[in-house]
Amino acid sequence: MITEVDNKYWTIQYDEANQIILCEWKAEAEELNDELFKSEMRGYADIVEKYRAPKLLLNTRIGSYALAPDIQEWVATEIAPRTMGAGQRKMAIILSDNLFAQVSVEQMLEEGDMPTLMQQYFDDKEEAFAWLCED
Repeated sequence: MITEVDNKYWTIQYDEANQIILCEWKAEAEELNDELFKSEMRGYADIVEKYRAPKLLLNTRIGSYALAPDIQEWVATEIAPRTMGAGQRKMAIILSDNLFAQVSVEQMLEEGDMPTLMQQYFDDKEEAFAWLCED
């Protein structure tokens, strides 16, 4: 596992053997403001482009950032095209226990035009990882 980011908001790692980017939000992610969130997401897109990894495990169970509608749209129009263009095709999402954050993640994913992205929601990290490893 290659650790690309490990800051107070989240950890981003790359599993080279399985071609999976693992993003795990930390509790402090709730302290993010919109500009910091955008900066973190640009860095995430840079990592996806670097590795051209087709799979993402997004774990928002512990921490998450509730996205306002304009930020959801920004992710859909600015970040999703970059990650999809870099080959991202399969996403496993472990949702937050925070209902508002959970709904904002779901809305963000619905907002984007990502017809080639397979998405599945999970309660368990191991199940999510196993699903990503299926062909």
